[in-house]
Amino acid sequence: MSSASTATDAGATVPTPAPRGRRDSRVRLIVGYAAIVAVLPYFLLKAAWIAGSTIGITGASSIDAAVVQGGNIATAALEIGAIGIILLFTHAWGARVPAFLVLAPTWVGTGLLAPFVITGPVVAASVLIDSSAVGDGSMAPWVGPLVYLSFGAQAIGIAASFVLYARDRWPQVLTGRVRDRPPGLHQPVVVLFSLLVTTLLVIVAAARLSWAFGATWGLSTGLVESRGLAERLADAGTASFAVAAAAALLALAFRRPPRLRTAVPLALGWVGGGAVFGSGLYSMVLLLAGVAGSGMPTTQTGLVPFVDLLQLLAGTVIAVVGAFVLAESHARGDDHRH
Repeated sequence: MSSASTATDAGATVPTPAPRGRRDSRVRLIVGYAAIVAVLPYFLLKAAWIAGSTIGITGASSIDAAVVQGGNIATAALEIGAIGIILLFTHAWGARVPAFLVLAPTWVGTGLLAPFVITGPVVAASVLIDSSAVGDGSMAPWVGPLVYLSFGAQAIGIAASFVLYARDRWPQVLTGRVRDRPPGLHQPVVVLFSLLVTTLLVIVAAARLSWAFGATWGLSTGLVESRGLAERLADAGTASFAVAAAAALLALAFRRPPRLRTAVPLALGWVGGGAVFGSGLYSMVLLLAGVAGSGMPTTQTGLVPFVDLLQLLAGTVIAVVGAFVLAESHARGDDHRH
């Protein structure tokens, strides 16, 4: 009798289920390469533009051509990096990569892409309804939905790939309940930083939510006139991510509610904190590029840059708190194994 089958009472044979590790490996391959497929539409469009194609371009952009080309090269390079990260999640050799080189780019990338899960379908629907172009009017109407939906699909694909990878590499971090995490050496720091960053996140959430519902305080006249449904939805999304991150930090810091599974606040903090940090980082980069005279339009005026800076600071503190929590959880897992 082969090892792939077992005998029954009647003498017949039935296939032996594949080992769990083998099944998980197949799932990781499927999810990983599906995530890479999600990267391709945006990457191929950027590659075509870098090569000189005018596909999807209907007019001259208000941004300097050299800046546009530089942006295309930079974003294409980021997509290549995303593919590399996904391959790391998908194959066994990824477990040998140092944790920091895995966690840092994945957290930032997830944060940059997560808001598009919310805004992508809305932009696509708005284009279908009124056939309007997204951006400065230099692109064909279909470009906006392709970009937004591709980013949203990438966010889902990368997150799913990372969950499967993390479950295999750090299973002790994702198991148990928050009450099972005894206070570590860094607990006072975790509590203090969690309270401080929660204050920042409350301010961010209040500002973004008010703008999402139509408030104009702190916004310049030009920004008020240019805001549409996608921008308001992005503000609402950022507010939601800020609330999720704050709730996650407090749950981990105070271990409440005690029966809550540890994976829940970790996931909320990972995505929420990353999204708050990522959107703040992106906006601040655009602001600094405009100030430096790169030719990029500077629309972030009024109090918006201040809120973006708060997001950047809050995200940085969240990363520090997360590093403490993950390091202590990993160390306890090693102690239990020994």
